[in-house]
Amino acid sequence: MTLSVLTPREASIFACLCDTVVAPGNGLPPVPGTDAVRFFDFWLERSPRLNRVGLRALLYLTELAPRLLGFRARLRALPEAERVRVLEAAEGSRRARALVKLMKGIAFLSYYGDDGIMRRLGYDPDERIRVARELRATERRP
Repeated sequence: MTLSVLTPREASIFACLCDTVVAPGNGLPPVPGTDAVRFFDFWLERSPRLNRVGLRALLYLTELAPRLLGFRARLRALPEAERVRVLEAAEGSRRARALVKLMKGIAFLSYYGDDGIMRRLGYDPDERIRVARELRATERRP
């Protein structure tokens, strides 16, 4: 996978976070089978420098959060059940709640924004655009 701004380590941290938050199953592909990490990289590449630095710092904080909360290892080294407990514990913290919600939101957006995932869930963005264009042409709207 070719990335523009994420390092392989950052991509791995984000993929782990995304996998933990989304917990794909029931016919949905695992995170590496989607463009979630590439989308996050694309987003960071186009973000203002300060935002990019801040989000990258949050990735590293996410990786270290388990140690800060008393768990035995970094996020990527924990089994899935413990990773979920880490996120729940961090979200329960008054100081970390907003940051956890931010990172979870980015993970959801990155995973469920994948065209293949949307189609599997019954939403076809290309079909929506086609129907909207037809409607505009029929109603003579710009």
